[in-house]
Amino acid sequence: MVYSSSRQTVFAIVRTHWAKLFISFTLSVLVTYTLASLAHSQQVLSGLLQLGVLIPMADRIAMSAGDWVGLYLYLVVIAIGLLIAFCVMTLLRRVLPVPEVPLYAVGGALALFVILFSMRELGSLTPIAGARGALGMSLQCLAGAVGGTLFGYRIARLKAQP
Repeated sequence: MVYSSSRQTVFAIVRTHWAKLFISFTLSVLVTYTLASLAHSQQVLSGLLQLGVLIPMADRIAMSAGDWVGLYLYLVVIAIGLLIAFCVMTLLRRVLPVPEVPLYAVGGALALFVILFSMRELGSLTPIAGARGALGMSLQCLAGAVGGTLFGYRIARLKAQP
């Protein structure tokens, strides 16, 4: 009977660990997507402002919210890209003694760069209009870095727990 009880305890710990890992990844994806979507919206609005178009604040907010909802396929692509990047960073962590936070931050930034670069190369034009210039691309990569930082921080805390 002791075996069964200890086995249940081990499975409970494993389930809890995987649940926390999933929550950490989901939060990372949502933060990355939100920042990337906002950066995209503001870059597009900035281009319109340079053309002399006046955009009231209510319209800016409405466009940002609309992009957050409407770019849902970008959310899926970001989730896949971050999943691949974080898996690669986890493997790299086994070889290099690098702290989790900067490692996953670099992974998140690289994921967004590879996503946008691939879109541009495969379709000769990126569907994320706010990422067409150097500043827009940098902001998208920064969104990935922030999401990766969040994931790395949560992973480090998860490892530190007994």
